[in-house]
Amino acid sequence: MHQTLAFHPLGIFIAVVFFVSMSSILWWMLHPPPQLEAAVAKARRSISALRRIMVTTRGMRYDDRAVELACRLGQEQKSEIVVTYIIEVPLTLPLGLKLDQEEAKAQEAVTRAANIVKLHALPAKKNIERDREAARGILRAAKEMDVDLLILSIDPHKTALKKFTGKTTERILSDALCEVIVDHIPVSELVQITPQG
Repeated sequence: MHQTLAFHPLGIFIAVVFFVSMSSILWWMLHPPPQLEAAVAKARRSISALRRIMVTTRGMRYDDRAVELACRLGQEQKSEIVVTYIIEVPLTLPLGLKLDQEEAKAQEAVTRAANIVKLHALPAKKNIERDREAARGILRAAKEMDVDLLILSIDPHKTALKKFTGKTTERILSDALCEVIVDHIPVSELVQITPQG
């Protein structure tokens, strides 16, 4: 007696689905996703560990942009933003001498910067320091406050004249104990930025 094999369409469909499923599982097992490199993971952790960010200000509009940058960088981890103004006192004057005009300018600059920080709902700390040199004052303040990141802004009017960094920026870049970001406004936006006096 001769028997013929009959294939039911449903059986064929189930067999195909089973074969495709097993093939895809096998392919997935043999091709695991690439592991995150240690350096990449470390970089990600270091950015997420920005507890305190210092940004310097001299009360200029381009400084406000640097404050905004600090806020954006610290937004996710709710970093404390320390806005710092250094009053440079000449060697010919006592360091503690009352300088009403410069102190008022410093207070106005850090208050405006702190208001930008508050718009981002981040903790703001106003810091006014006195020193003979701006670079030394900034470096000392950054060390004492144990900041994780320091943001400096460059005067766009100077960079338009090809003076990209001054003595202050160069010293901070060479001697800082924390990461430093130098914020440079594009030349195309130079006309929109005007210093405030």
